[in-house]
Amino acid sequence: MIDSLSIVIPAYNESQNINEIYKRSIDVIEKLKIKKYELIFVENGSKDNSLDILKKINIENKSVKIISLSRNFGYQSAIAVGLKYAESNYICVMDGDLQDPPEIILKFMSKIQEGYDVVYGIRSKRKGSFIKKIFYNLFYEIYSKLSEIDVPKKGGDFCIMNKKVVKNLNSLSEKNLFIRGLRSWVGFKQIGVEYERDERYAGKTNFSFFSATALALDGFVSFSLIPLRFILITGTIISFLSFLFFLFIVSVKILNIFSIYDFTYLQLPKGLTFTNSVLTLSLGLVMFTLGIIGEYVGRIYNEVKNRPNYVINEIIL
Repeated sequence: MIDSLSIVIPAYNESQNINEIYKRSIDVIEKLKIKKYELIFVENGSKDNSLDILKKINIENKSVKIISLSRNFGYQSAIAVGLKYAESNYICVMDGDLQDPPEIILKFMSKIQEGYDVVYGIRSKRKGSFIKKIFYNLFYEIYSKLSEIDVPKKGGDFCIMNKKVVKNLNSLSEKNLFIRGLRSWVGFKQIGVEYERDERYAGKTNFSFFSATALALDGFVSFSLIPLRFILITGTIISFLSFLFFLFIVSVKILNIFSIYDFTYLQLPKGLTFTNSVLTLSLGLVMFTLGIIGEYVGRIYNEVKNRPNYVINEIIL
């Protein structure tokens, strides 16, 4: 029997969705017969009237709590602050645009009652543009291959965790957050539940292509050293091939000088074509290498600064 439940809902410009997600979440809680609950809306610096709508709901229902941030600190930071202030024995993380249907929580809970510490959603089908589907599928395929931890394919942030797992997540001090990766990293008994992800209920998406790319980079860099190892392996192979080619050129030159064998047809023609080709290839490799190293150095820079992931404007209980 689940005695208490917190639902963490990041909200940024979700004025058209808040009332609906509140209504459907309450319906789910009533079906579960959970008397002690809290809906924690993390208002992430919205520019619309999301905060006003949330305050009206809070007046009617004190189980609805609001954490208002001083500006938009990003989706992952909003989840982090919600997890920190959640007080129930079980904590659910859910999108504020209703792409994660609250009704799936019922399926999550059945797995929790089987003894699992974490139940996460697996997006079996995703509604949206063809290009977005390709991008997300490509990300999960590459990420599952590069990550040094076992991260489920198509597993998002939508999940339910017990207090023990959340306590361990809250103890981590990373600045470049990738919650679903950290959730896998802490371990415990986990299982996925497939569901069909809906389209956004109302309004325009706040998660752009560039935001998705930045999140993907955080996932790659936070949980894998393979890109750096790839640089080492690629550099070693190119250096070895370059050395073999150098020996070949020297050998041809020596054989021609001493007239041992006529390799004139193998000598490089005069001009800069070949030289320019080699320089271009080398420059491209160097820039690619510096780009990957720069991603790691940049994240080290962010960690060293030790700034908080968010700043709270007000908390409404």
